[in-house]
Amino acid sequence: MKVLVVDDIGYSCHYYARLVEKIGFTAVMASSGYEAIKLLQSDNEIHVVLTDLVMSGMDGVDLFQQAQQLERYSDHGIVAAPQFILMTAVRPENNAQDRNLQRIKLAKELGFSKIMFKPLDQDELKQELNDMSLNVIHTSNTETTLDLYSPTQKIRQSVKDIMAADNKEAASEFLQVLLEEIANLKEYLKTS
Repeated sequence: MKVLVVDDIGYSCHYYARLVEKIGFTAVMASSGYEAIKLLQSDNEIHVVLTDLVMSGMDGVDLFQQAQQLERYSDHGIVAAPQFILMTAVRPENNAQDRNLQRIKLAKELGFSKIMFKPLDQDELKQELNDMSLNVIHTSNTETTLDLYSPTQKIRQSVKDIMAADNKEAASEFLQVLLEEIANLKEYLKTS
């Protein structure tokens, strides 16, 4: 999976690109939102954008909005817009009227996959990119992309909700359903 790292501070861009590669994915870099848009227009293999919030000219939220409007095509048809991770050094405990905090709130509303605070936690980034890579898996007979990221996130959220509610009965029932589906997948793999 190819990840576009966007940051207008050169050493930060380079650092996060190397981190993406250390995790095991291909990284390309852009030093501005404008450069990122050009790369997204020309490279249909970019599936994830890891962008800083605060950048001169076009910030990370503006980049997301413009990327959603791009028409990207491959030999197999339309290429979906990439998933976005927003990274920022702005902390929510600062003044709630701060423009950048309003931009973070807007990012959540617009549908960023993840908002991460700098310095990025390597394990958290690795987990997020691994989850996102599930969305890039293609079926063996077609080039149709399967969305495995969304259901994975829903399962994780359900587990968190059950544990937060301290509901042992729900936990047991949910585990039973998961085990049944795991058995179905194992049976399917045996027949392949």
